[in-house]
Amino acid sequence: MKIPMSDLLPPVLVALALAVAVSVFISETRAFRNAVSGWAARDLDSRTALAAAHLREPLATGDFRAIHAFGASCAEDGVRLTVFSAPGGVVFDSVARAKDHETSIYAEKTCGEFKVRLGLPLARVLAPYRRARLGFLLAAAVGGAGVMLIVLFTLRQRARMRELARDRDAQRRLVEELKKVEAFRRDFIADVSHEIKTPLTGIICSSDLLCSDDLEGAMRTRLAGMIKTDAERLNALVQGILSLARLERDGPESVLARAPTDLSSLVRELAARLEPQAMERGCTIAVEAPASCTVECDAQLVESAVSNLIVNALRHSGADRVAVSVVPRADAMCVTVEDHGVGIPPEHRARVFERFHRVDGSRSAETGGAGLGLAIVRRIAQLHGGDVTLEPATPSGCRFILTLPA
Repeated sequence: MKIPMSDLLPPVLVALALAVAVSVFISETRAFRNAVSGWAARDLDSRTALAAAHLREPLATGDFRAIHAFGASCAEDGVRLTVFSAPGGVVFDSVARAKDHETSIYAEKTCGEFKVRLGLPLARVLAPYRRARLGFLLAAAVGGAGVMLIVLFTLRQRARMRELARDRDAQRRLVEELKKVEAFRRDFIADVSHEIKTPLTGIICSSDLLCSDDLEGAMRTRLAGMIKTDAERLNALVQGILSLARLERDGPESVLARAPTDLSSLVRELAARLEPQAMERGCTIAVEAPASCTVECDAQLVESAVSNLIVNALRHSGADRVAVSVVPRADAMCVTVEDHGVGIPPEHRARVFERFHRVDGSRSAETGGAGLGLAIVRRIAQLHGGDVTLEPATPSGCRFILTLPA
């Protein structure tokens, strides 16, 4: 998991602060140790001078009893007393050889023909330093633990706030999606109601007129034809709604029946079947495709998608020629349907694949379109892992490109 830089900054700053504190602590404790050693050395020097002055007379008279008594008093204070003769021999030592131990510092003074030396054990000299260092270490440990607890608490609170923010954003997105779904549901019901109402009104009115007794045969035939046209339009609308609902409800595994399909043959056969419809509108269908172009797909759904694109061009473009081409690519197969008719305004191009969207709603009654064909084409392409796009043709018109993964 990637850690945000804002969360890494506090631990880095704390680590730097601790490093500075440790370096300052080491420097200060070293200076304090030197100061303690200096204080002890100066104190021991003065005490050695006093001891030499005190032992001057006992050493001159050979009063070893006084020397021993003074050495005992020094030993009680933790100070080692050693008396050397002029040749360097030890005349008196307050510490027995068996209990001899190294001292950290000592001071030596001349006393006539003798030398008096006082020594302090290392433990006694450094005792204040060690106590102070231990206190500093305990304080640093407690302070460091407190700082780490604060940092950990801060990081946990930030993580919790980010989690709450993610939950809030997720809920906000969910609310937005629910609003979109509700808006789509209202628009869908309104659009379906409007589309169904138009042919139903025509059927009802024509049926009422047919029930009249004073109609001539030609008028009856005309009304029957109107009823048939509106019924076919209503049937096409219902079939389109059901087809789109099935494509959107079921996944690719339950909808698609994939099999190797020659896309070139499929397009040629489809163009041949739609040729009479094109001739009625004064239009021709030109096919350009390689001899064979095989792709694994659901042939029935792909045929339905290409048919929707060609019929859409025949009905709404107003062109006298519709060009259909199959273009193999490295990773996909493309079916292009191009016309040079009236085209689609730029403000409508982004919405042409939405359900019930029509560029010119007033033409739906004349052309019979309900705005479902392109939505079905896009869903079929998406089920195959592809897509359908719209580009403006040159100098005018539209170019729809259906892409299927190879």
